[in-house]
Amino acid sequence: MLSEENRKKTIVGGAVLAILILSGSYLVNSLRPVTREGSFLRKTFEIKRGDGFFAIVKRLKEEDLVRSSLSFGKLAILTGSARELKPGTYSLSPSMSSFHILATLARGPEREVVVRIPDGKSLYEIDGILADAGVFPRGSLISYASSSPGIEGRLFPDTYRFFTNAPVREVVEKFHANFNKKAEPILGGDVRSSEILTIASILENEVPEYEDRRIVAGIVKKRMNVGMKLQMDATLCYMKEVAARAPLPCYPLTSLDFKYDSPYNTYLYKGLPPGPIGNPGTSSIRAALNPKPSPYWFYLSDPETKRTVWSETLDEHEDNRVKYLKVNR
Repeated sequence: MLSEENRKKTIVGGAVLAILILSGSYLVNSLRPVTREGSFLRKTFEIKRGDGFFAIVKRLKEEDLVRSSLSFGKLAILTGSARELKPGTYSLSPSMSSFHILATLARGPEREVVVRIPDGKSLYEIDGILADAGVFPRGSLISYASSSPGIEGRLFPDTYRFFTNAPVREVVEKFHANFNKKAEPILGGDVRSSEILTIASILENEVPEYEDRRIVAGIVKKRMNVGMKLQMDATLCYMKEVAARAPLPCYPLTSLDFKYDSPYNTYLYKGLPPGPIGNPGTSSIRAALNPKPSPYWFYLSDPETKRTVWSETLDEHEDNRVKYLKVNR
């Protein structure tokens, strides 16, 4: 049996341990984000030169950016970051943890950049555009897409304002919010929205004019109905990017490209590729929704004039390939 003294020591030790556990639990909980993850609310937070550490921490709490000024202060002191907070203007979110906010303030201020995403660009190309603008490190969007399928086709092309060193998740949320605002009303809840976006992404990269896109959409529909391969070069271009996990020039296409085993190779496999091959604008989405009947089954683009040249038969198409593309028959 324990002596009275040892019993008291055990009780005290247990109480101290319980207090430490509860304190640790409270500290961890108080460093969590103020709001749920995924909230896109942003607040401008400024640190002026000469602002004291405790004054900064107090304002973070007043702006509802941290749960506890005391816990945030302890974290900053324990990590040695209390003296590292840099003057400048920041874009912070209540969905950021105290760890994230502290790292951001210690790294230095962000700056807002204007980025234009052209119609039809793939996520691999968009990754490079955003990296060149300083929004995030190169490869960030590509890595994010690997664990979050369904991004391609919904990175709506437009002009955006982003902060440098932004979390990729928030960048994607901004793209998707714009897609929901501008593209979803056109799709109108169509149950075939994934198929429509896939066709639209092909049209975007195959022909430039709206009426021509409607005709190509009709050709796609006809070929699929009779089980004919689509044979669209744009899908090969995307196939090369998927294989390299990086943006690549499309042309020249080699004989090996046409034989490469990929579900995006529409010269090998019938039907549509497994998903969009880029991010179409509203014109291509409308064209995909409104295919135009025509007598044509084939087409090509005149390299000099960029005009679409149509053919009703394979023989006529082969003649046009010789005439416009200088291909030996």
